[in-house]
Amino acid sequence: MARALVESGREVSAAVALVRERRTPWALNNGTFVEYLTAGLDVARLLTGLERTAG
Repeated sequence: MARALVESGREVSAAVALVRERRTPWALNNGTFVEYLTAGLDVARLLTGLERTAG
């Protein structure tokens, strides 16, 4: 839901706050996911791909 809100134009912090308000204050407690929303999912996909090919 947070991703859809961000893609529809909301700021990440507003999207996270809305999800937490409507569901539970503990929703989206995965900091990595919130960072992905902040960086943009296209960037996150690139970074995830780099982790798989490194090493």
